[in-house]
Amino acid sequence: MGYGARGNNDGDGGRGNARVVAVNNGAGDDRYSRKAGAEGVGARQMSDFDDTKDKNSALRKKIFMDGGAGGGAGGDDRLRKIATADEELEGRSLMDLVDRGTLMVGCCLILIVVIAVTIPVALISEDEPYVAPPVPDPPSASPTMARQQVYWDIFDRVQRIAGGPDVLGDPNTAQNRALNWIVFEDGMELGPGKDHLHQRFVLMVIYFISGPWTPVEGRLEWGSPVHECEWEGITCKDVEELEAELEGKISELLESGREDGVKIDVPQRIINRLELRQRLVSGEVPGEFSLLYYLQHLDLENNQLVGALPSPLYKLFNLQTLFLEQNQLTNIDAVGEYRYLEHLSVSKNAFQGPLPESFKQLKYLKTLYLHTNAFTGQVFDILKDFKKLELLDLAFNKFEGTLPAELGEMSNLTSVFLGHNEFRGTIPAEIGRCPNLKEFQIDASHKIGGPIPTEFGKLPNLEFLKLDTCAFNGTLPPELAECQKLYFLDVNSNDLGGRIPTEFGKLGNMRTLGLANNDFIGGIPAELSQMAQLEKAYFQNTDLDGVMPQEICNLRDRGNQTVLEELIVPCDVECEIPTCCTRCSEMQPGNERGGITTIALPLLHILKGMKTIHRRRAAAEGKRQR
Repeated sequence: MGYGARGNNDGDGGRGNARVVAVNNGAGDDRYSRKAGAEGVGARQMSDFDDTKDKNSALRKKIFMDGGAGGGAGGDDRLRKIATADEELEGRSLMDLVDRGTLMVGCCLILIVVIAVTIPVALISEDEPYVAPPVPDPPSASPTMARQQVYWDIFDRVQRIAGGPDVLGDPNTAQNRALNWIVFEDGMELGPGKDHLHQRFVLMVIYFISGPWTPVEGRLEWGSPVHECEWEGITCKDVEELEAELEGKISELLESGREDGVKIDVPQRIINRLELRQRLVSGEVPGEFSLLYYLQHLDLENNQLVGALPSPLYKLFNLQTLFLEQNQLTNIDAVGEYRYLEHLSVSKNAFQGPLPESFKQLKYLKTLYLHTNAFTGQVFDILKDFKKLELLDLAFNKFEGTLPAELGEMSNLTSVFLGHNEFRGTIPAEIGRCPNLKEFQIDASHKIGGPIPTEFGKLPNLEFLKLDTCAFNGTLPPELAECQKLYFLDVNSNDLGGRIPTEFGKLGNMRTLGLANNDFIGGIPAELSQMAQLEKAYFQNTDLDGVMPQEICNLRDRGNQTVLEELIVPCDVECEIPTCCTRCSEMQPGNERGGITTIALPLLHILKGMKTIHRRRAAAEGKRQR
C-alpha cells in the first residue's frame, strides 16, 4: 500500500486530504513511484527514510487537524506553506540541502587533520619503525593497604611470644615497633605463614631495645632486606645439620621449647651463633634472648652489662659458648645451668670472692677464661676434676692454695696461665703427663718456687714457657733442650744458679731467651749460636763473665735471615758494643731483681778492672787461709 493510501485514511478535512493525495500522486515525481511497490528493492533501501517521513506525516496531520478545527483561512495558509516546504525538500539532494560555505569549511578541517597525522608518522618511519606505546597495567592496590590486610594475621602469630596482646599493641614497646617494622618496613614483606617470622621478630625486638647500632660499611646490618642469617654477627645452620651435630638433642629441645613451655616456630635455617660485641649499648639484655633457646654460641663481649648475669641468659641452656668478657658483671652464681657449656669467658669484669660452687656442674668445659677479676679462694678444689679442659686462664686474680697433682690428669691441656695470683708451693711433677701442653705461664707469683720440674722436658709440643719473677731455685734443667718446638723461655728474676746448659744449643726454634736477674756463673756457651732463629737474648744482672763467643756475635750479622736484635749481657762479659752486644748492664745495690741500669761505655772498663782486682784479692785471701 502506498503512502497516499495511508494519508487518505488519516484525516477528515477534505482540502487537507486532497492536498496530500495530490502531492503523493504527482506524475512529475518519479522518486516516490519506486516506493509504491512494497516488495521492490527501492522500498527496502529507503526503509529508514520512510520512518522519518512517517514521523513528519504525523506532525503535519496534527497541524492539519488543528487548522481544520479552527475553520479559518490562517490554518489553510499554514498547511499550504508546509506542503510547499515538503515539495522543496523532497525534490532536492543532500548536497542541495547543505550550505556550500559550511561544506568547504568542513573539508578544510578534515584536510588539516589528515596532514597533522600523516607528517609525524612519515618522519618517524624514516628513522625507525613506529612502535605504539605499551598499554599501562591497571592500577594495583596500595602496598600499605595490601600489608594492612596481613597486619592482624601477623599480630596473632607473634603475640604469644611477645608477652601478650597488650604488650604487642602498646606503641611504646620494642615489640610493637618490631611488629610494625615487619609488616610495613621490612623489604622481605613476610607473610604470617613464613617459617622464620618468629626468629626475625625476636631479633628485631633485641635490636629496638639495644640499638640503634652504628652501621659498619660493607656489612649487612640488622634490618637489611635479606634473610636474617645474612645479617652482621649472625651465623645459621640447617636444622638437619644441627641435628646431626648434636646427635638428636635438637629434636628434644625444639619439641619442648623454653622451660616455661613457650615455643617459637623453628625455621629451616636456624640461628646457632650470635655475636654482639659492643652492640648492647643500653647494657640491658632483652628477655627475648630466652626465645632463642636453641642458640649454641653467644658473644656479648665489651658491652655495658652490669650486676648479675641477666636471667634471660640462663634460659639458653643449650649454649656451648658464652663470652662475657669486658663488662661490669659481679655475679654468675647460676652459671652451672649451662649444662652443655664448653667455652666460657668472664674475664675483665668485677667478680670478687670464691668461684661459685655451680662451676662444678660444667663438666664439658674445654676453655675457661677468668683472668683480670678479683676471684679468691682455692680454685682447684672446684676445677681439679675438669678432665676435658684444654685452656685454663686464671691470671690476675687472688687465687690461693697449691697447684694440685690432678693437673697431670688434665691430659687435654694445651694452654695454662696462672700468673699474678697467690699460689704457693711448687709446680707438680705430674705436669709432664700433659703431652698436648703448648703454653705454660706462672709469673709474678712470689710464693711459687722450688726447682723447675725436669718433667717439662717430656712435653714434645711445648712452645712457650714463662716462669719469671717467682722463687724458683736450683739450676736450669738440661731436659728443657728436649722441647724442640720451644721458641720462648723466660726465667728472669728468680734464684737460679749454676751454668747455662750447653744442651740449649739444640733449641733451634728459640726466638726469645730470658735468663736475666739470676745467679748464673761461667761463660755464655758458644753452643747457643745454634739458635739460628734467636731474636732477643737477655743475660744481664747475672754473674756470667768471660768473652762473648764470636759465633754468637755472628747472629748479629745483617746478612742472616733472622737478626739477633737485642743481646744484653753483664758488663763482666767482654763483648764489642754495639757490633756484637747491644749493651751491658750492672745491677745496682738494693735492686737485685729488676732495676737495670745501663752504664756509659767509658766507665765500663774502670768497673771491670775494679771487679777483677776484687776477685783476685778474694782468691789470694782464700789461699792464705788454706
